[in-house]
Amino acid sequence: MNISRRSFIKGGVVLSTLPLTLSLSGCTFSESPFSHGVASGDPLDDRIILWTRITIPKEISDKVDLDTLTVKVIWQVASDTNFSSIVASGHVITSQESDFTVKADATGLRENTRYFYRFIVDELDNPIISPIGKTKTLPSFDVSNIKLAMASCSHFSYGYFNVYARIAEISDLDAVLHLGDYLYEYGNKDIYRNPFLWNRKVVPAHEMVSLSDYRLRHACYKTDEDLQKLHQTHPMICIWDDHEFTNDAWQGGAENHNEGEGKWQTRSQAAIQAYYEWMPIREPNSHSREKAYRRFKFGDLAELNMLDTRFVGRDKQVEVNDPARLEEQRSLLGYEQEQWLQDNLLDAKRQGVTWQLLGQQVQMMQIQMLGKPINTDAWDGYPAARARLLDFIEANNIDNVVVLTGDVHSSWAANICKDPYDWRQYNRFTHDGAVAVEIVTSSVTSPSIPVPGLQQIVGDVGKILMPENPHIRYVDLANRGFVTLDINSERLTANWHHVPFVGFKNDQVHIGKQFTVYAGKAKLQ
Repeated sequence: MNISRRSFIKGGVVLSTLPLTLSLSGCTFSESPFSHGVASGDPLDDRIILWTRITIPKEISDKVDLDTLTVKVIWQVASDTNFSSIVASGHVITSQESDFTVKADATGLRENTRYFYRFIVDELDNPIISPIGKTKTLPSFDVSNIKLAMASCSHFSYGYFNVYARIAEISDLDAVLHLGDYLYEYGNKDIYRNPFLWNRKVVPAHEMVSLSDYRLRHACYKTDEDLQKLHQTHPMICIWDDHEFTNDAWQGGAENHNEGEGKWQTRSQAAIQAYYEWMPIREPNSHSREKAYRRFKFGDLAELNMLDTRFVGRDKQVEVNDPARLEEQRSLLGYEQEQWLQDNLLDAKRQGVTWQLLGQQVQMMQIQMLGKPINTDAWDGYPAARARLLDFIEANNIDNVVVLTGDVHSSWAANICKDPYDWRQYNRFTHDGAVAVEIVTSSVTSPSIPVPGLQQIVGDVGKILMPENPHIRYVDLANRGFVTLDINSERLTANWHHVPFVGFKNDQVHIGKQFTVYAGKAKLQ
C-alpha cells in the first residue's frame, strides 16, 4: 500500500511510498497500519471501549527514534456500514508509551443497539481506514433475552483458532466472555506446544518476561485472522488467568517464575500493563490496574460479575495434604474483592435482577478422587473462601447464581453445594440441595492432556469421577470448543460447541451437551 505525501505519523517523518509490511517469524503483518485488526469490549448501556493498534513500518522505525513519534488516530461510531450516520467520534494520540495501541471509550450511545466503528489515520489527505468493526451496547430496559458465548485458553502453538472463527459466525451474540489464558508465556522451544505445528511459532521466541516480551506476544496473537475476525464481530468482556502472567500465578509469585527472571512485581506489572494496552478492557476507576474485577448489567434480567481468581487476592497454592489448605483466613479473591462481590449480589437482589452470573477462571466445584481433591489450583485449594461465598449466597437467599468458568481445557457442568458428599445436604438422585450451578467451557486450543492424540483416546474417561462426585453432571476431557448461553427470565440454557480439529484450519463444529437451569431452581436439568 502506498501512503500519500502527507505523513500519518507526526514527528516530521514523511512515509511517501513506503510499503507498510512487516513479518515476524510465523506472525505475518498485513499491508496496513492496522495490522492487528480492531476490537471492542466492556460494553455498557451507553458506551463501549474501541481498540486498535498502529503498526509502524520497519523502514521508519529503523530511521527515527520511536520515543519521539506520535500518531493521531480518528475513531468513528455509526449506525450504518457506510458511516453516513455517525453517532460518536473523536481522536486519540498514541505513541511508544502505549506501544502505539489506541483505546477510546465511545460514549453517548443508545442501549441495546448494534453499531459499526472504524479508525482513520491521515483523515485529510488520502485517509487510511481500518477494517470496519461491529459491536453492541448492553440492554437496560425491557430485557427479554440475552445470548453470550464463553471462551478460554488459546495457546497459539497448540493449534488454529477455529473456535474463534465459529464464535464470530454467530450473529446474535450480545457479548463474548473470555475467561482467561488469552495467550501463553511459553517460548518456541518449550515442550508445552504441538510438535507437529512448527509453523505456529510465537514472538518473542523465548518465554515472555519483560514488558517488551509481553507486548510482542500480544502483537503476535493479534495477527491471527480468526482472532481478528472474532474481535471485529463481537464485543468482548475479558479477564486474565495465569498465563497472561505465567503458569500458576498468585499475588506473590508463580510456579513458572524462576530464579534469574527478575522480581515478580516487575514481571507482573509488565504483564498487566501490556494487557491493558492490548485488550479492549476499561481501566479501573481506582487507577489500580491490579483490580480488573468489574460488573456488567443486562437490565433486570442478569448481572455479570467478572472475578479475578488468579492474581489480585490469591494466596499461594499448596498441596492437598498441607494443613494450610484448610486455614479459615485463606483467600482466593482477596477480602476486598469478596466484599465487593457480596455487595453486588445483595444490590442485584434488591433491584430484582433474575440471574447472577459469576465469570471467573478456576473450577468452583468440588472434585475428589478416593476422598481427596485432585486440583488445589482451583477453589478446592481454598475451601474456606468457597464456604464463605456459598454461606453468603444461602444466608441471603440469593437465587439463580451461575458460575461461568474456563482454565481446565475441558467441558464440565456441576451443581454447587457446600458439601455435595453429605447426603443430608445434597440428594444424588434428585440433585436437590445446591445453591448455585457451574458451567465450564473447554479451551480454544489447549489440550486437557498435553499429548497430541491422547486426549481423543481417553474420550469420556472423566466419567469415572462422577460416581464419587454426584453433583458433577457432565465431563468431557477430549474436545476443544466453547459454550453459548441463551438466557431469559424463565431459564438459562447452556450449549457446549465442540470443534473436532485444531491441528489445521477447518469450519467443522458440532453441538455437545445441553443443560437448562430454570429460574428459582439451583440445578442443571
